[in-house]
Amino acid sequence: MSKKILSICIPTYNRAECLKDCLNSIFYQLKNEQVLEKIEVVISDNASTDNTTEIVKSFQKQFNNILYFKNEKNLGFDRNLAKTVRESGGKYCLTIGDDDAFFDDVILFIIKRLETESIPFYGLNGWGYDNNLKETVLPHPNLNIQEDQKYEKLSDFVKSIKKYEDIVGIFTGMSTQLFLREKWADYKNKDEYLDTQVAHMFILLTIFKDLPYTQIAKPIIKTRSSNVRWVTMTGLETAQRRVVGTVSGLKWIRGKFDLPISNTKINVYFYVREYWFTFKEIIKRTLEITGFSYFIIYYRKIRNMLH
Repeated sequence: MSKKILSICIPTYNRAECLKDCLNSIFYQLKNEQVLEKIEVVISDNASTDNTTEIVKSFQKQFNNILYFKNEKNLGFDRNLAKTVRESGGKYCLTIGDDDAFFDDVILFIIKRLETESIPFYGLNGWGYDNNLKETVLPHPNLNIQEDQKYEKLSDFVKSIKKYEDIVGIFTGMSTQLFLREKWADYKNKDEYLDTQVAHMFILLTIFKDLPYTQIAKPIIKTRSSNVRWVTMTGLETAQRRVVGTVSGLKWIRGKFDLPISNTKINVYFYVREYWFTFKEIIKRTLEITGFSYFIIYYRKIRNMLH
């Protein structure tokens, strides 16, 4: 297989049907020869017990640029993600969750950017969808920007972010990271952050801190809302633990990038915010269980109209 410019890296675990949607969104775009010749798809399966293997093999029969690795045991999220990057061979790696998907025709858009620019690290824009990837749950992309934001250093971008949740959220979102594989491979201290469930955030922010960064405005990824399986992520199973993890991550970023944010502001903001979100999630789940989920649809439509 010839050298590829882009490796699409997908860690997966027991999400065969979601993974099928993700792969369909990729391979629909392989009808374009410019895309087919220049990408590879690397899947690391964390010992799934569903029909993930059969789904992947059905795609492998049609396309020869899929690399599939099935772990003998579950390695945990961080190690599984790291394996996809380690087994890849592209110049750039794009990591994407097994439950997310690409918008139509965006892979060629990415390839053209990589071929004409020399930026080591890109942030991709996403757009939140429902769990069927049919309807948007937000009136605008996750980052509501109209044009690309280019920075001489990643640190300049981090310092420009106004909202606390965005400082963490932009970089913990695995499906919005596009980076030079060589830089990741050369970094020797990756093991320091494994098993934090967000090792990619720590690694990428460390590696690319003083290098050029571009935040792409065009929506690239469809992300499923409320589809994170917290119970499978050691240390983040409860709202309390997620707050502690988020606060810890933001404090780490604050120190790394010398951000003027006090401990008190961080603690109060995230504890109040997480418990409010947890309350809303309980209401949403209750409506779904009791057959009143149409209230959620109406709420979203009204909210989008008001925006």
